[in-house]
Amino acid sequence: MYITPNQYSATFKEIRRSSTSHSTCKLILFVSCLNIDALCAAKILSVLLRKELIQYQMIPVVGYSDLKRHYERIDADVTNVILIGCGAMLDLETFFELNVDELLHQDHSTENSDDLDVNDDLKRDPSKNSKIKSKRKIYIIDGHRPWNLDNLFGSNIVVCFDDGFVDANLTHEKSSYTTLVEKFADMDDDEDSSSSEEEDDDDEEDGDEFESEKIKESEFDDTDDDEEIIFNSQDSEDTTSRKRKRQEHRVKKLRKQTKNEKSQHENVVQNYYNQGTTIITANSITIYALLSAIGETNIEYLWLSIIGTSSLDNDYPNIYDKLQPLLKDEVLRLKPSNNSVSNNNGEKTADSTTLNIELDYHLFLLRHWTLYDSFFYSPQVNAKLNLWTEEGKKKLHKMFATMGVSLAMAQQKWLYMDVRVKKQLPFIFNRYLPKYGLESIVREGFIRTFGYSGQLSAMECVESLTALFEVHKRLLGEKMGNNIDNNSDDEGDDEDDNNEGNRIQAKIERREKSWVNNFWLSWDALSTETSTINTNKTISSNFKKSKGFDLLLQGLDHAKIIQQVVFKTGTSVLDRKLVTNLRLYRLCVLDDGSIPDLDIFNNPLMLNKLGSWLMENITELYIMDSKSSLKPLVVASLDVSSDTYLVIGLAPKYPRGMDNSTRLRLAANGNGNLDATVTTRLNTFSVAFQQLANTSGAKIRIDSFDSSVIEIRKDDLPPFLEKLTLSGLI
Repeated sequence: MYITPNQYSATFKEIRRSSTSHSTCKLILFVSCLNIDALCAAKILSVLLRKELIQYQMIPVVGYSDLKRHYERIDADVTNVILIGCGAMLDLETFFELNVDELLHQDHSTENSDDLDVNDDLKRDPSKNSKIKSKRKIYIIDGHRPWNLDNLFGSNIVVCFDDGFVDANLTHEKSSYTTLVEKFADMDDDEDSSSSEEEDDDDEEDGDEFESEKIKESEFDDTDDDEEIIFNSQDSEDTTSRKRKRQEHRVKKLRKQTKNEKSQHENVVQNYYNQGTTIITANSITIYALLSAIGETNIEYLWLSIIGTSSLDNDYPNIYDKLQPLLKDEVLRLKPSNNSVSNNNGEKTADSTTLNIELDYHLFLLRHWTLYDSFFYSPQVNAKLNLWTEEGKKKLHKMFATMGVSLAMAQQKWLYMDVRVKKQLPFIFNRYLPKYGLESIVREGFIRTFGYSGQLSAMECVESLTALFEVHKRLLGEKMGNNIDNNSDDEGDDEDDNNEGNRIQAKIERREKSWVNNFWLSWDALSTETSTINTNKTISSNFKKSKGFDLLLQGLDHAKIIQQVVFKTGTSVLDRKLVTNLRLYRLCVLDDGSIPDLDIFNNPLMLNKLGSWLMENITELYIMDSKSSLKPLVVASLDVSSDTYLVIGLAPKYPRGMDNSTRLRLAANGNGNLDATVTTRLNTFSVAFQQLANTSGAKIRIDSFDSSVIEIRKDDLPPFLEKLTLSGLI
């Protein structure tokens, strides 16, 4: 079933009632491990649960197999399970192998009911019988789409948090699904097989007999179908034969109509699933809507919601642009109570944690780097100026000269730049940057003040948290001259694993363990605690001891290193022309020796960051040509130790600020879906990868909550890509 925002309050009260216990934990939170939005949503919910004195256990999960393994281990007394950032696209009753009859029970008020088939009726329409209670509920808070319709309309155990999208957009799908369940669920397989056998028999008849049969059937007037066929003992043989043929004709006609109707409803459901995947809302916004429903909003919850929503800005800018005005209104509503920690003059104090809306520079970590480096490593500037070429670098230098900012000044730390120049930058940018297509660099942003420690924008927090998710010991050790013991056992056991399968499985487990460790590292960074900033840059000790603001600052240092690696790798890929332009998509394969730091891109977040960088630059290189079309991108990175490729499929990406007429022109050139140019981009690789995994015979591992990310054996990649090209699924 699904609930809308006006039902959030009642749902939370039920969760609180059924989770309250003095002896055992009855509430489990499963959180997607590599998802900043899910991290922020879980952080908000955990603070709320502690405030309500509700015991809970939080378990970060890497993928579907990890989710199922942990679910099978939970105690039988657990009454509520909440999935954050995962589960929307999966039939959870089937996936968890739930015994519906065991979990559902009837309320005492209906004990004397004459309905003996309660569970069967409930499966057909869970909303009809409110007296049926469940011993365990599974709640889904997930922005991934499409919804699994079994969760929405076919289960009384699974509860989906919906923002109103279902009632507004899925009326046809709901009608078709309900019809299939109520009208066609009881159709026997024998009837289907018998009807197919009859059709086969008809097909085997020769042409003359088939034509004569059609003539005979045409003798039956359609109006006769409404008349009741009655066999009498006084009927002659000819009359009885005619009535029998008329009855057979009517049965065949009804069977054909039923089959066509069923096929139409199945097509509606299948088309919904085959349209591709996307994200349509932020998990943290759903949680904040829950807080609003129960009257528990405050500035801390809002700040976490802003960070979670801002994490979607790079890959799903339409979602951020839709939610940003709502967040802005909420900041203005809560700001008076937030300013109470300041003195009467509104000056900053050591305890002030204000949240303001200000003009923000959407350049990469400008407040924590130099003006030059911030421009040089910003993906949007990279794409617009082609900074990976010598000509692009000259254009950047010319732009600084045009703005009246010397290179010496631009290469100063932002903290030490001339204050007069910094105050004039918004006017300078607004005047000169539109000439280079960078007018969207200056736009409203959310800035948080952490007392005297400093300020961070929401976008800077996103970059810091992303870097903490991507912590890699090679980057920290080699780039910063330190050794970090996080995941230090990654290489020690490989030689002991003689069996290749065991070795690969052991590597997968170590990798997933490191991702879980990084999740908790990012979790600590979201704490509101601040302490004296440690000037010692020993990352190995700081990552373990620091929390809150200090850990966010260290994440920013790591983000700079990651951005430099992405830029270096992307430049190498474009210089060496490693991106192949195929008929339906573009392909980039990163092999051993083709690029430096190959093993760093075995993390799906890192590979997605590189793929997004390539997509933006390729768009500016080729797509703006009126003869070019917009194509998706497939990036594959080799994992030498396991002899497998990590493959990610990226949907076409439109440059920020592109007008709709240009988008329509690009879609028309590529024979694409015109609606996709003005609405949410859909990723069709998720559907294609799933279907080819079942039919290609290749050894493929699809375990990520983002089904456009797969792992495939090295030898299986070329034939798999060939079948992907010929499949027609992209």
